[in-house]
Order: sequence, then structure tokens, then C-alpha cells
Amino acid sequence: MPEPGVTKLANLFENSMEEESRRNKQKKKKTILLFSCIGAAVVIGIAAIVIFSYFYMNRSFSGYDVVGERERKDSNGVAYLPYQGNLLKYSRDGISAVDRSGKELWNGGYEMEQPSVCINGDYVLVSDIGAKKFYVYNGKDQGVCIETTLPIGKAKISSGGRVAALLQDKDSDAVNIYDPYSTVDPLDVELPTNVADDGYPLEFDISPDGSSLVIAYMLVQGGMMENKVCFYNFTDVGQDQNLLVGGKSFEAQMISRISFVSEDRVAIFSEDGFSLYGNMKKPEEIFQKTFDAEIKSADCDEENIMIVTGTAGSAENQTLYLYSLRGKEELAAGIDWRYSNLLMEEGEIIFTDDQSCHILRKSGHSKFSFDFGKKCDFFFPSSRDNEYYYIDETLVQLIKLSG
Repeated sequence: MPEPGVTKLANLFENSMEEESRRNKQKKKKTILLFSCIGAAVVIGIAAIVIFSYFYMNRSFSGYDVVGERERKDSNGVAYLPYQGNLLKYSRDGISAVDRSGKELWNGGYEMEQPSVCINGDYVLVSDIGAKKFYVYNGKDQGVCIETTLPIGKAKISSGGRVAALLQDKDSDAVNIYDPYSTVDPLDVELPTNVADDGYPLEFDISPDGSSLVIAYMLVQGGMMENKVCFYNFTDVGQDQNLLVGGKSFEAQMISRISFVSEDRVAIFSEDGFSLYGNMKKPEEIFQKTFDAEIKSADCDEENIMIVTGTAGSAENQTLYLYSLRGKEELAAGIDWRYSNLLMEEGEIIFTDDQSCHILRKSGHSKFSFDFGKKCDFFFPSSRDNEYYYIDETLVQLIKLSG
């Protein structure tokens, strides 16, 4: 039989172990409860952020506040374009870029009868349509003037500063590639066209790095019209094939627009739809889409192809479509407003008419719909969220959406 002292010690030890076990269980429960509360708080917080972000990103505005205003001192012969969150204004006498406060960033002088502007990144191209010169500006110098041998019908500039210009003659047009900053000879490539055999070059675009060119021709023979697209490449691959690396006939469907959407992908818009082509060294069709309804408008950026179908001059039965650059339909939404100008930029689609503006997010949610009650000459996004340039006949206003 154990001695009383030993039994007492054993009981004390057993009680101590039980107490320690009880405290550990309580501590464990508190720890689990604490982490459960933290986890719940995190989930609630994330949910709140997601909900707030959703409603913030899809918020609809009903009005605006004027945050900056200056008198418009130029004439109606001056046109405006959006330029890196700022404004570009040009006329027959010159061009300049101004920031949101009205400060002039740079300017260039020239004399043109019919100036046409193309903007790509830092570069601005101003061509005198029907004449034999164009200017290139990069915001760092006074600009470069290039003289051409034939009148210019159309010109575009790459994001690297190379220029593709359609030069028009009676029997033989040409599309030339220029490097305005070359110290040797600005004329890089010459693509002559025999109009009788090849057709009239009507539309084209140059790739961002200037290594590829896509041209649409219209050929009329025996009373029949054929539209074809030719792909040219100026790398070693193209040199081995006399520059021509591919082509496709669109038969009677006229080509309305050609636009590079990336370095190696181009969108070709026809009367009834669009096609996407990739791999400019060996062009291949990625996606093709046709529409039964009439196409009113088309645009593209580095993320999407946009098509608006409907009847010209009517706001009824209009549908806006957005496609990814792989051809996936991302949006099909009816719109019921009239518009004369359309701009897709920074995740938004901006429709403007003489006095009204409608801004639609790419998600399909309406952001802003407003009737200004007075003539709206230009409406462009600025460099800041929810801020826009509103330009009428007398004022240039910087407005911030509200309401």
C-alpha cells in the first residue's frame, strides 16, 4: 500500500496535468476563434473591396463640374485631337500640343491647303493631301519636312516614326516607306503600282516597328470589281520573296479600313465584317466575322475590335459589338442614341453628336449620358480619371464627371 505522502504527490501531479490540459484546450479554442474571426474579417473585407470596386468602376454619372476653362481664341478652321491625355490642335498654318492647363508643349509651323493628321505614340504626322510634302513631329525638335515626288493621297505613321505614304499618279500609284530621321536617304522602300494591272491602292497600314505593310487594292476589269489585300514584309523573309509574303481576294467586298492592333497582328475591315491576321512574315487568318445588318461604324485598339450595326441616319436597331483580338465576342449591346463621332479609348467608347455625349464602358455599363444644350465641337478624355475636354465654339473646358 502506497504511503500517504506518495499518494498525495501523485494526485497533485495528476491534477496539475489535468489543469494544464484544460488550459491548453482553452488556449487552442481561443486561437481557433481568433483565426476564425480574422479569416471572417478578411473575407468580409475582400468582399467589401470587390463590391465597392465593382460599383465604383461601373458608376454612372449624371452631370459634371468645370475644373478648368479658357477662351477659345482660334477660328473654326482649327481642329482638335486627343494626344497623350492632352490636346493637339492644327490648321492650315501650323500645329501645337497643349496640356490640361492650356500650356503649350510644342508647336510646328507650315503652310498647307489640306492638312491631315495621324498620331501614333510620340509621333505626329501632318500630310498635305494633294500636295507633295509631309511633316513629322516627336515633341522634341522643330519637326522634319519630307518632299515627295508625287501628290500625297494618304499617309500613316508607325509608333517608331516610319511613314507610309500613298503617292498618286494618273497611271501608276506608289506606296513609299520613309524614315524621316535618316541621315542618308529618307526613302526606304518604294512599292510602285500599275493601276491597270494591280488596281488602285485605297487603304493601308504600317506595323508598329515599320517592318510590315498591308495594302488593299481595288481592280476593275471587264466591268467587274475585285478587292484584294496584299501583305508586304521588309525583313530578310520578305526580301527573299520580293517583299510580297501573302494576299487574299475579298471579291466585291470593298475594304474600308486596315489597322495594326499589335506588332504582328492586323485587322482588316470590309463592307460586311472584319478579319484578323497574324504572323506578318507568313500571314494567316486567325478569325473572320460577317454581319447580316449594315455596319455603321468600326474601330479598334490594342485590346478589342468594335463594330456598330444599324441603319445610317437612324438610332433604331443599333447594336454595339466588342471582340477580343482572338475573335471572342465580349459584348453585344443595343444602343438607342444618335451619334456623329465615335472614339474608343482607355476602356471606354465615347459617342458624341452636335449637342450630346454618351460614354459606354467596355463592360457594357453606361458611364455618362448628357445633353449639353449647346453645340459640342470636340469631346476627348484627359490624362486623369473621369476628366474630359469639352470644346465648343468659344470655350475649351476641362470637366470632371459628377452626380
